[in-house]
Amino acid sequence: MKKWFILFIGSLVGIASCGYLDVKPVGQVIPESVTEYRAMLTSGYNSFPQYKNLLGVRADEVFPSAKKTSTYNDYISVALWDELNPGAYTQAFPWISMYTAIFYANSVIENIDEATVDTQEDSREQLKAEAYLLRAYAHFELLNLYAVTYSETTASSDRGIPLSLEIDIEQDYVPQTVERVYEQILADIRDGKALMQVEEQGLDTRYRFSKRAAQALEARVLLYRGDWQGAQEAAEALLPAELEDLNLPEAVAPYRYDSKEAIMTLELPTDRYYAKDYLLVLPNLMNKYHATGDLRAGSYYVESDGFHWPKKGNGTDVRMTFRSAEIYLIAAEAAAHRDGQLNEAKDYLKQLMEKRLTPAYYAEKALEVDDMNQEQLLAEIADERARELALEGHRWYDLRRTTQPGITKEYTDLNGERQTAVLRENDARYTIRFPQEATENNPNLRN
Repeated sequence: MKKWFILFIGSLVGIASCGYLDVKPVGQVIPESVTEYRAMLTSGYNSFPQYKNLLGVRADEVFPSAKKTSTYNDYISVALWDELNPGAYTQAFPWISMYTAIFYANSVIENIDEATVDTQEDSREQLKAEAYLLRAYAHFELLNLYAVTYSETTASSDRGIPLSLEIDIEQDYVPQTVERVYEQILADIRDGKALMQVEEQGLDTRYRFSKRAAQALEARVLLYRGDWQGAQEAAEALLPAELEDLNLPEAVAPYRYDSKEAIMTLELPTDRYYAKDYLLVLPNLMNKYHATGDLRAGSYYVESDGFHWPKKGNGTDVRMTFRSAEIYLIAAEAAAHRDGQLNEAKDYLKQLMEKRLTPAYYAEKALEVDDMNQEQLLAEIADERARELALEGHRWYDLRRTTQPGITKEYTDLNGERQTAVLRENDARYTIRFPQEATENNPNLRN
């Protein structure tokens, strides 16, 4: 039965104290047609928060420069893993906005089957497929921000995040286990894939899910869950995939929305502060690149005043959610974990490296990769993910889902004094606390 969105949205304002997620979408149109539901789903895509810039600061990639006081104040608490005493201007990790996107997805899922078909450009099945996948991706991101990483032995008891699967103002939003959330994410991906009509979105609509984007999401989710065989097979279903060859003068930066590598471009992983004098690239990241043999060192960064600064930012052209390079890296990592798949893992890794390194350095690096044992190869793949996917939001997730190493950041504060901050190995701060506004509105989230 069709939900009456005017009444529902108006009711949300008064029930935050009852444990609702505090989603307050705006608008008073009751959708009737496929076209109107497309507009609703577009609101869901637009509601999906842009926050991957914060993950680069939280990880070991960039740090706010004291040259710019406003940037420093916006980012310093994030850089120092301090959610307990954030500065007044600290940017917050998303909560309400993520559940708002899920709200729109749920609205489409529950009601699209009753919509009047008034266009040949969209179908009810396509919209429902995209809604399932948007809901899956939003829950997946929330899980990676606010829950402990997946462990086969403890996932069935580890606290995850609340699932929002229907429009019901009476329900309690209680955190589900990590296992239960993963089960739901994978179920939504399966349902989305089964209904999906569009193989690949055009340039102007690549922010939407497609068959290829659904496959990429599945590969990423299975990798994070440690399902090595499933992740490898899901990634291989997209391979071979086009890669930009940085040796060619006509190559487009791989992280651009119009790159041949782009699979889905919903997110802006950087912001205007990812530029000279605003965010310093940390030595830990720059030291992973060969200064002359790795073409990304010059393509992704600029050197000035004795420091490195990001090029990969400060513009709307830098858009990606999934791209081909990540798929090769998923296939490589998953294969490297499996018995008898070491050579396949090396081949996937080298296919990417060949497009990013000078021919001379690639020849040298390929021989080095060929001689690696499993432990060495996994370490190399982790470094290659750091190099290739830098400043795109992956690094923090990679650190926390693998070894959770100790991180030391040395920096200059606004008083010109040198300071040191330390995140210990397996530190509890590898999992971000639920936002204060969320715990205040929903007692179920309190420890």
